[in-house]
Amino acid sequence: MNLFEDSLAPRTRFDLNFHLGDIPVRIHPFFWLGTVILGWNAGEEEGERFKYLLVWVAIALVSVLVHELGHILMGRYFGRRGHIVLTGFCGLAIGSADVPYRWQRIAVSLAGPGAGFLLAGLVIGCSWLAYPDVTLYLLGSTFGVPVSIQPGAAIPNDLVQFVIHNLMWVNIAWGLVNLLPIWPLDGGQISREICEYYRGRDGMRLAMIISFGTAIGFAILALVEKLLKRPLIPHVSLGQSWFAVLFFAILAVGSWQLLQFIRRAGPDWDRTEDEPRAPWEQDADWWKRGEDPWRD
Repeated sequence: MNLFEDSLAPRTRFDLNFHLGDIPVRIHPFFWLGTVILGWNAGEEEGERFKYLLVWVAIALVSVLVHELGHILMGRYFGRRGHIVLTGFCGLAIGSADVPYRWQRIAVSLAGPGAGFLLAGLVIGCSWLAYPDVTLYLLGSTFGVPVSIQPGAAIPNDLVQFVIHNLMWVNIAWGLVNLLPIWPLDGGQISREICEYYRGRDGMRLAMIISFGTAIGFAILALVEKLLKRPLIPHVSLGQSWFAVLFFAILAVGSWQLLQFIRRAGPDWDRTEDEPRAPWEQDADWWKRGEDPWRD
């Protein structure tokens, strides 16, 4: 079993297992718990919390599955099979990025948010056909842009608006957050590939520095927005919630810990025991030998 998968989502007898086509999917109980926590206030104003909470769970499930399917299908395009695991506050596309070339791994990382953006576009298109004014209003509210609804415009009921708005918000906002250069988000994976391309083994250390700085910056933005009740940067809202503050703070701590590990381990932090070593690493006097060796 994949050690990364085992650490985040150890198998339990309460797991839900099924297939999407021939793609195995496993849902850990923590996924349901995390999703309920995120959507606990759904429908509170309408007094129908349970109904809205169930709808929210369905929206999150579909959106996360679409995101992970994007990774899996791109990996399959490059000849790699994988499976999906959903656990607390995250999804995993195990095996999808086990491809040989850097550009392929970057494409796999981009495919997850890309699939979410496509789903959001489909929702916006379908909603526009029936409720154009409301669609613009809900899309504007996703980015904190005020949009008015014209008198006489067709308006769906509150539950339909809830579904449309949250499908937009989850697949656009979560996708954009996922593209931030923060480890281990998709953007952090891409940042590592780019840094390693230019800096070799030192690239991971640079990627963790970028990850730590970005995560700290967004944690501060989320905290300021929570305290001021408005985003510090116009149209860049992080939800005015303590969850956003904790989310970015936890990612910052994780990046800092990994950065310290890399610094302690040195440049060979990721070398395996059976990985070939360069001649000068095997023999300190290697440079003295050759057709015209130098002598002491």
